[in-house]
Amino acid sequence: MDSVLTVSGLIANPGQYDLADLSRLEPGAQDEPGMVRLERIIEASRPDAEADHVTAVSADGSYSASIPLAEATRLGEVHVHEEQGETSLRLLVPGGATLCWNVKSLGLLRVTAGPEPDSLPEVLTH
Repeated sequence: MDSVLTVSGLIANPGQYDLADLSRLEPGAQDEPGMVRLERIIEASRPDAEADHVTAVSADGSYSASIPLAEATRLGEVHVHEEQGETSLRLLVPGGATLCWNVKSLGLLRVTAGPEPDSLPEVLTH
């Protein structure tokens, strides 16, 4: 089963991206196959002017992280992860404020005005 990333919220172009769609967003994909910068996905979605956060949610809805949009687009990367014949997407935010912003089995990006509740602890340990 192919991984699909849904993008919604305060954007002009909501939609779903499969692996082929994601690879078309990243012109330099041949340099690092299986990776697309979050900036490319957000640019393609055309966020509204008041948008300042993005909430990344796991495909099963059990984990979420609300990230300031500026940091997410500057640092965020969506990687294709394959393990035991299963393909999933992972959001990595290298250099982000917390490792909790890294979301395994990514299924949804929701662009918002202000942070949303997430599953991060109030006191971050990373």
